[in-house]
Amino acid sequence: MFINKPFKPLLLVSAMIIGLSACNDNDDKDLVVPTPPPQQIVDYQQVIDEAVDGDLPGVILAIESPEISFVGSAGVSNLTTLTPMQIDDVMPTGSSGKKATALLAAMLHRDGLLNIDDTIDTWLPEEIIAQIENSETITLRQLLNHTAGVYDYLDPASSAQWYEALISDPESLKTDSFALDFALNKPAYFEPGEGFHYSNTHYLLAGLIMDSVLGEHHSVAMRNRIFIPLGLNHTYYNGLEKELGSTISGYVIFDEDLEDSKVIYENVGVADAPLVSSVQDMNLLLNAILTDDSVIGDDVREILIGEDSMVEINANDSYGLGLFKEMGNGRTAYHHGGDEPGYKTENYYLVNEETTISMFVNCNGYEACINQSQQLMQSIVVSLLK
Repeated sequence: MFINKPFKPLLLVSAMIIGLSACNDNDDKDLVVPTPPPQQIVDYQQVIDEAVDGDLPGVILAIESPEISFVGSAGVSNLTTLTPMQIDDVMPTGSSGKKATALLAAMLHRDGLLNIDDTIDTWLPEEIIAQIENSETITLRQLLNHTAGVYDYLDPASSAQWYEALISDPESLKTDSFALDFALNKPAYFEPGEGFHYSNTHYLLAGLIMDSVLGEHHSVAMRNRIFIPLGLNHTYYNGLEKELGSTISGYVIFDEDLEDSKVIYENVGVADAPLVSSVQDMNLLLNAILTDDSVIGDDVREILIGEDSMVEINANDSYGLGLFKEMGNGRTAYHHGGDEPGYKTENYYLVNEETTISMFVNCNGYEACINQSQQLMQSIVVSLLK
């Protein structure tokens, strides 16, 4: 199987850090798992306060479990004005928003407005189909679980062109069709269904398919079917609904200087990274998909993470529609983070602990920020494991 996606096996690494895993030369033998140490009461506000003393401008953290309900912020949302970060500040959440795109597609399938097992030439015009290899055999489900093999417009071979286009014209709206141009007439990674390759282009195509089905941009249906029913009052579709809010600044190193990427990313409205949101709303969305039957029932949940949709990536990781599933050391987590230049999102549900975590950091794309934010998330997960 062809695989391309950097994975952070958070459960396995976390368990190793607190001594819950054991090395074993024989994979056929059961692992000897020591008793975990007693849980300590953690001051999460202090944890994030200490994090912003380093290379992170600001952090927002939300944790929800049967025992914990924490929302806190630290640092600043803008390095020029030194505006303190607030718990309800919003920012682009990158690929963590793929779960909303997949959820909308699953709802439309449930309601008979489309069939996710139809091939994409059912909906897309010939001018697009002719420029995508294997388009006559690719299904919508394969797009959503990254088994279609379509070239990723953010592939290292073409991503520089995409970012140059954003920087050269930061104020115009860029939607799925604009981004798709960077993937057309490029070779497929493999035949549909013959591998897994995380490709952002898959979700651009899914967005265009839903536009065709709905007769309008899918952001309208996403608001009416997802945001409003779930009470996501601090969430809007990036670019297309930017009048509904204002994102915090996000910082990336460009030409050796720390630059604010806000002006660029507030005008990008694509189905592979659709959401501007708050940490509390991201927790609500993930909980709704996985555990809450008030809006999203088992029929939709089965489409998203059922056996027909889950594809194995390796022994511990698999991917459904818009969500990773990670298993390790007797634990299970569902997650999907998001990375944009200037913004980093983590969004996890720890099944055994019944715990949802969302963390925002308003920097990304340079080593100091990446390392410190990963260490912070790692320490938070370790503290929550039972």
